[in-house]
Amino acid sequence: MNELYVHALRLLRRRDYTIAELRAVLSGKFGADPETVLEQLRQKNFLNDRRFAENYVAKRKAKGRMTLRAEMMARGVPVELTDEVVEQADWPSLHEAMAAKMKNWKLRAPLQSRDAARLFRALLRLGYDEDAIREEIETLR
Repeated sequence: MNELYVHALRLLRRRDYTIAELRAVLSGKFGADPETVLEQLRQKNFLNDRRFAENYVAKRKAKGRMTLRAEMMARGVPVELTDEVVEQADWPSLHEAMAAKMKNWKLRAPLQSRDAARLFRALLRLGYDEDAIREEIETLR
């Protein structure tokens, strides 16, 4: 058990893990049930899914809500916690996001239909509402 704990600390020293990720790594390497070690790490706050989720969203905001939600759920963050953290994050408005994309891509109004479609897809991937995107793009055509 001591070897399992030391290995878990080494892993957590490098980066933050979700409980599910660390459980999979430890049981894969040692073949033992790591629940007692995971509980010790949780009690000492070395292992915390909420902290992982908040840091994950803060570092990867540019990917958008839907992508971050899917990635965090794939890493084993509980659905309720994922939804809560994603909703609490401070996201730019649709207008701000569109202006940033247009500036990055060096687009100007009036938009060509190809550029409007490209912009629409990018904003949709970021998690904005389809109808709101269409309305905003129509103001630029």
